[in-house]
Amino acid sequence: PRIGDVIQKLAPFLKMYGEYVKNFDKAVELITVWSEKSLPFQELIADIQKRKVCANLTLQHHMLEPVQRIPRYELLLKDYVRKLPPESPDRDDAEKALEMIFMVAKHSNAAIAEMERLQNLWAVYQRLGLEDDIVDPSNELIKEGPIQKISTRNNSTSEKYLFL
Repeated sequence: PRIGDVIQKLAPFLKMYGEYVKNFDKAVELITVWSEKSLPFQELIADIQKRKVCANLTLQHHMLEPVQRIPRYELLLKDYVRKLPPESPDRDDAEKALEMIFMVAKHSNAAIAEMERLQNLWAVYQRLGLEDDIVDPSNELIKEGPIQKISTRNNSTSEKYLFL
C-alpha cells in the first residue's frame, strides 16, 4: 500500500547510475570497435544474445536498460503522486521520493554534461598538440572558431583560429 518510504531509502544509491550513464557512449563504442576487430569477441556476443534469457535482444539493448531506469522511476512516481488521494498515508513520502528521484536525475544529467565538457576540452588539447599532463580540468572551452586579426601597424588582416 506504500512505496514512497521504500524509494526514499533506495534513492541515494541511484546516484551511481550517473557514472554508468556518463560512460555509456564509450562502452557502446568499445563493443562496436571490438566486434569489428575481433571475430571471437563478435561470436561470443552473438552466442550470448541467442540465449533464452536474453529474449532475442542485443547487448546494446540490455546496456540501455539502466540508462532508462531513472527516467522511468520519475515518470512512475509522477503518475503515482498525481493519482494518490490527498488523504493517502503515502502522499508525503511519495512526494519526497519524487523529489529525491528528480535530484538523482539531475545528478546524472550533470555527470553527463561534465563528461562532455571534459571530452571537448580534451579534443582541443589534442588538436593543439599539447601534452597529456598539461590538461587542466578546471579549464573550460567557451567558444572556438575563425577570427580576423587586424594589424594596425600595416593595416592588414589575417585569418586566425581562436580557442576561448
